[in-house]
Amino acid sequence: MKSLTAPVAEIFCSIQGEGLYMGQRQIFLRFAGCNLACRYCDEPAALDKATAALMTVAEAAAAVTKLARARKVKNISLTGGEPLLRWNFIKALAPGLKKAGLVLHLETNGTLCRELSKVADLMDVIAMDIKLPSATGGKDCWTAHEKFLSCAPEKTFIKTVLTSKTKMSDLCKAVDLAASVWDGIPFFLQPATAGGKGIKPPAAGFIAEACCCAAARLSRVKVLRQQHPIWGVK
Repeated sequence: MKSLTAPVAEIFCSIQGEGLYMGQRQIFLRFAGCNLACRYCDEPAALDKATAALMTVAEAAAAVTKLARARKVKNISLTGGEPLLRWNFIKALAPGLKKAGLVLHLETNGTLCRELSKVADLMDVIAMDIKLPSATGGKDCWTAHEKFLSCAPEKTFIKTVLTSKTKMSDLCKAVDLAASVWDGIPFFLQPATAGGKGIKPPAAGFIAEACCCAAARLSRVKVLRQQHPIWGVK
């Protein structure tokens, strides 16, 4: 029987720089490949499956647990790319990692509801992005996000990237979508870091207005830009 494999871009130890667990040391297992093509992507190298290492479940589990023990880290981030494209691999991988006493964080673009349902019970934390079309320059994901939130457990929190091209109507739509599920869901507004492809952060006034829009519907709203560039870590 052929071993189950997945393209893994990298496995490394660093500090979580986004969202609810910002500042926590984690082991990152980054899968290659994504189902979206966003204008803003902070890990473009993870989109290329051709340069990734094809690993078996046993190989990935051994690499993660060895690094976790060496660095004395218990939290594991399954990220990408889009990790839920490898849901069957994650389903096979997760029990062994949990048996080793590790805490599993899933970082996802929030568009693959069916795939989430296959592994949600195995995850301890789910970090969901809501992709605003005016910010990503990509396709409209509202229907997929709505389906995803309908099957996402309470251990889910939301991040949404804001750029200079973000429309307030898109942001308010994301807020309404989140509030329709649970007004207490943690919701992070993440101003983009200036980068390639002309990506620029939003103006200060826009950030303030976006925060007001979100706080009017949701009780746990924070503005938190990505911290890795500030800290100078991966």
